[in-house]
Amino acid sequence: MASCRSGRKGLLLFAILIAGFSAAGAPSAAAPTAPAPVPTIPRTLDIPDGALVAAGPAPELDILYTGDVIGYIEDCGCKLNPAGGLSRRAWLLSQLQTNYPTTPVVLLDSGNFSDNPTDKGDLRTATLLKAMKTLGYKAINVGERDLTLGYDDFIKRTEGLGLSFISSNIVKQGTKDTVFTPYTIVEVVGTSKKPVRVGVLGVVRYNAVWQEAGPSGSNLGLAAPADMIATFLPQLRKESDVVVLLAALSKEDAHDLAKRFPEIDFIFGTYGGVFSTVEETEGPVRIYYTGNQGKRMGETRIKLDAKRRVADVSSYLHFLTVRYPVDKAMEDSIADVVAKTKSGKPAEAKKPTAMQAADTAAPAAGGH
Repeated sequence: MASCRSGRKGLLLFAILIAGFSAAGAPSAAAPTAPAPVPTIPRTLDIPDGALVAAGPAPELDILYTGDVIGYIEDCGCKLNPAGGLSRRAWLLSQLQTNYPTTPVVLLDSGNFSDNPTDKGDLRTATLLKAMKTLGYKAINVGERDLTLGYDDFIKRTEGLGLSFISSNIVKQGTKDTVFTPYTIVEVVGTSKKPVRVGVLGVVRYNAVWQEAGPSGSNLGLAAPADMIATFLPQLRKESDVVVLLAALSKEDAHDLAKRFPEIDFIFGTYGGVFSTVEETEGPVRIYYTGNQGKRMGETRIKLDAKRRVADVSSYLHFLTVRYPVDKAMEDSIADVVAKTKSGKPAEAKKPTAMQAADTAAPAAGGH
């Protein structure tokens, strides 16, 4: 009788243990399991299938962008994969216009286009700017390098070209009064035959000690980019369908600005030769860097929704190597300058003013 009771107690204890295990959360065969999160893969900026120009339906708007060209009118002369040059840039523009005849192409530059301040360097810079006018550039950010010899020298070199130079944070020293037009709005007719307004801001890296000679005996200085963007962006956003920030500052700074200003659609930047290989985003803001010396040209195709806001984007980075044909007319137009700047004695730098000599800020790397 005792052994029977012991057996019953053992079975009862076993049942209690099983019940406790189930209550503690033993997995049920019927309970569904959540799928593992799928990692987001950034979109590559490579041209598909090794083509020179990506195929696809016509976008509402196509934006091409460069920066930190520092006077290069032909390829970079690199031993490995020499790339760049105005004639290849012109071919790419012509090909896109051929493929998408009803799509407007807006060309932008993030600044630091100037070569070294020598006679030959000035000739290359003048040729570059004249070609940018021919190509149809709509807005050019003014970089530190472009003001190496001060404001009056800049005006002398650029007057009469009909190009739109902007800067949102180059100011009269000690103030927040901009010296150049702080932003511009480029209006074009989109593929849909509706107007598209592209608002463009431009900033350079903040440097508290930077100064150059300004207009009427004043000095130029820099305001913090975020402060100046905060000043101009609200109105620009109201008046624009697409908002672009041209940025001559580090990619890390660009990400910080994107976090603070999600109203911006795109940041096109150049700094220290850095270039993007995949699309980078910070919230809704897309960020692209194109390197230096004109070796690469960015392309962003944009579709808009019914409210005229960015709906879909396809971006590519064109590495303008010998794979890309040249535009013969552009090549012929710069041939004499190329010959002149490659002959004769080495160029001598122009003498800066006393104030400019005291400013020891180094120019952008990679000049001729």
